[in-house]
Amino acid sequence: MEKEEKSIDLVRKKRIIFGWKPPPKDWVKCDIGFAWNKTTNESGASWILRNSDGKTLLHGRRSFVNIHNMLDASLESWLWAMESFRSLHFNSIIFTSEDKDLIAAISKPHAWSSLKFYSQTISLHLHHFLDWQVQFVPRSVFKGAFLIADSVIQGDRFQSYIAAGYPC
Repeated sequence: MEKEEKSIDLVRKKRIIFGWKPPPKDWVKCDIGFAWNKTTNESGASWILRNSDGKTLLHGRRSFVNIHNMLDASLESWLWAMESFRSLHFNSIIFTSEDKDLIAAISKPHAWSSLKFYSQTISLHLHHFLDWQVQFVPRSVFKGAFLIADSVIQGDRFQSYIAAGYPC
């Protein structure tokens, strides 16, 4: 048992060194990715859900049409992720995204009045969770979520899904 705990601690330390930080015990972490095509007004959304050991529990992809700007693409990704985890009954969750402006608007809405609609819309959905946090994370840390979202745009993969385990 002690050897197994040391192995898990080593895995956690490696993930932290390479950028991804695990959530606290009994929490999960959701990396939200999105991509947007200005020409076709299509966007791709994805999320990857991991536990405190760094194990990927679930991941998903979805496409959206009639998305007219990058901020709307990000918003739709967030709303879909929150809707998914609410229906899957996750209560303590950290949402991460590369959308620095949206994270700032959620964290300090009074300082970001120009994004009030976005921050209020997301905040209304966040209140369905018992415990939650939002964090900015650069794309390099959770590149997988971006690549899945980008596959909608670049690879014409419009089929939505939610799957267990790590993406192939």
